[in-house]
Amino acid sequence: MKLELVMLAAGNSRRFGSNKLLYTVDGQPMYRHILSELEKIQKQLESQGTQCSITVVTQYDEIAEDVRKRGISALYNLHPEEGISSSLRIGLRKNRDADACLFTVSDQPWLRGETVLELIELFLREGKGIACVEHSGKTGNPCIFSRKYFGELMELEGDVGGKRVIRKHREDTAVLEVLDERELTDVDVAGRITKYGRR
Repeated sequence: MKLELVMLAAGNSRRFGSNKLLYTVDGQPMYRHILSELEKIQKQLESQGTQCSITVVTQYDEIAEDVRKRGISALYNLHPEEGISSSLRIGLRKNRDADACLFTVSDQPWLRGETVLELIELFLREGKGIACVEHSGKTGNPCIFSRKYFGELMELEGDVGGKRVIRKHREDTAVLEVLDERELTDVDVAGRITKYGRR
């Protein structure tokens, strides 16, 4: 089994007012919370015999340089204004030989690695083509797609992510219910950091 972990970190942070991914949350840049969790997950999966690597798609030099220092592949999105689908396609194009890809965003600093591992375990156990997280009926990130959906993902355009493919194939989707709303919260405005507090 070859499972690739793709972190999308190329957003323009229009509502935040500055580059939110570099905003300090609990002593480190926001994006690094997720990155650190993915590194732990990678080690655990590899120890269990699963082929796994991390790819980060970004438009920011600071993130690309930090990621590469950690020995992780960093790809540039030169057209982030085209929306999240452009980052998704870039990450997927590099990993098309994978059996499945997990996509996560970089603005969920309270997402726990344990939750991501639960999602991966659900995907492997259920044998469905897609796995996603939900809270109170609302689909969120991360999500996993098997290779048979790569073609549909590559056809996405604009600010549209994998949720469109999930909605189309609910019968082939395993769902992990996440009880803590904070884990799936995207930090689009600085006020959300104040609201949800420390990690």
